[in-house]
Amino acid sequence: MTGAIDWRRFAAIVRKELLVLLSNRVSRIMLVVPPLMQIVIFGWAATLEVRNVDVAVLRHDAGRLSTEVLHRLRGSPTFRHIFFVDSEAALRQAVEEERALLALVFPQDFSRRAAAGETATLQIILDGRRSNAAQIAAYYLQTLLQEVGAQTPRGQAAATAGLTPQLLLAGRCWFNPNLEFQWFFLPNLIGMLSFMLGLVVTGLSVAREREVGTFDQLLVSPATPTEIALAKLMPGCLVGLVHGSIFLLITVFGFGVPFTGSVVLLYAAILIFALASGGVGLMVSSLSSTQQQAFLGAFTVGVPCILLSGAVTPVINMPPFLQHASQLNPVAHFTILVQGVFLKDISLAAAAVSLGKIACIALVCVSVAVWMFRRRV
Repeated sequence: MTGAIDWRRFAAIVRKELLVLLSNRVSRIMLVVPPLMQIVIFGWAATLEVRNVDVAVLRHDAGRLSTEVLHRLRGSPTFRHIFFVDSEAALRQAVEEERALLALVFPQDFSRRAAAGETATLQIILDGRRSNAAQIAAYYLQTLLQEVGAQTPRGQAAATAGLTPQLLLAGRCWFNPNLEFQWFFLPNLIGMLSFMLGLVVTGLSVAREREVGTFDQLLVSPATPTEIALAKLMPGCLVGLVHGSIFLLITVFGFGVPFTGSVVLLYAAILIFALASGGVGLMVSSLSSTQQQAFLGAFTVGVPCILLSGAVTPVINMPPFLQHASQLNPVAHFTILVQGVFLKDISLAAAAVSLGKIACIALVCVSVAVWMFRRRV
């Protein structure tokens, strides 16, 4: 049976823990700077509102009503860039290359049918790889179309009679016909979880050895600092490959997300991506003296990388400087690649751009991490 608490002893222990926490300059910085930095990034980047949508247009109708719809699109803050294509093949390519979130096809009789009081249908094609953004953008477009239809003479008469405006959307969705959210999110989750695991496993490795006192023993071994640093990367890479395999099996067989691409390409991407995340983790570990600092550092780096990757919120919604910053983020390029492998059967040539960017980031991260490790040693 425990006795009564001695509040003086209790206060002394609390004071000691606070002194340990705040005694190191790095710990003080990690407690203050990361939360401030993340709240600023969250405020700019974490939004489910859809803005800056790019639209491809195949226009077979040059009538007044189609011109009015396009004029409204250009004046809407939701839509950023309206560009025209001259064929269905060019329209398909624009959606496949993610240059357009949605595409519009104006049939030849669009304006004529609306002027005659008949139902005029505008075909819309959505990129199902970004299911949430596509659905919201389609809703915005449907609202805009209803407003345009209600302002035509026929539409005003129909509205007075309590009828529905005569402009309708006929939607098709590529790569994700039913706009299943799991088809969009679960492949992205492979990248997010693999990145955090590689970051934490590698980030804690050096700090843990410093705390338990085995790091000095490692330094007096025949191995060079470069060999030690590169060896520290390998467990994180292996963990990334194993967990990537587990996530792949659960996503495909557990949740029924279709896998249409190359398994070899996916595993090559996971391996290079694991090297990049391990390099970032080793940099964090090289700057940390304790496991607590390493964990805070991993959290500081990992959360913004995931947030700026487009795996949770669309990158196009973010301010321009954050969109440019996302190009330095390996999670952003892996997200594009893994969505293409799962839903689109992306070819090696099409994947080469994202794969090359991940490889460049991995090379830079590993090189800088080894240099920092040797310098710290």
